[in-house]
Amino acid sequence: MNRIYALLMLGLLAFSSLAVAKEDREGDHQQLRQLMAQASEAINKQDMVKLRSLLATEFVITMVDQQRMTDAAQLDDFVERYFVGESAPLKSITVTPEADAPSRFIGDNVAIAYGHSDDIYILKTGAEVMIPAKWTATLVRQPDGWKIAAFHSGVNLMDNPVLAAAQQNLWTMAAAGAVAGALAMLLLLRLLRKKK
Repeated sequence: MNRIYALLMLGLLAFSSLAVAKEDREGDHQQLRQLMAQASEAINKQDMVKLRSLLATEFVITMVDQQRMTDAAQLDDFVERYFVGESAPLKSITVTPEADAPSRFIGDNVAIAYGHSDDIYILKTGAEVMIPAKWTATLVRQPDGWKIAAFHSGVNLMDNPVLAAAQQNLWTMAAAGAVAGALAMLLLLRLLRKKK
């Protein structure tokens, strides 16, 4: 009887410790959701100062164009090239990341998360393009809270709106070239007839 009682107590103790561990992680999940919201806001506002404050001391970010960044200067160059500079192709971007599952913890101070985002790009021309992306992040707890240690975003190379728009433009330009060529040929033939 004492053995059964002892086994029952051990089972209850083990179950309650699992419940407490799950409860303890809910605070971490909440902090990670807050980190994702802050990072999204910083990206949408092109606030690199805020974004840098959310990054771990050592970080690596691979953007949707597969450009890899490991320091603050590279982030600034990215924003300059795509949003600010004279030949920058974009006015803005709006990211809307959503986790596909709760973060998975690898030890007390490391978590991995993954999900999707329907990113909206506003081109300098005013055109708007929505590109669905997938992302993966590695997050680390540092003395001042959870930070982004690694982030990778990617799109489906074979099925994305930018590629479709480029293909459509190619066909439009080819058709315009064919029409212009035909008109030039007709004009040339007319000129040649007049000379006879």
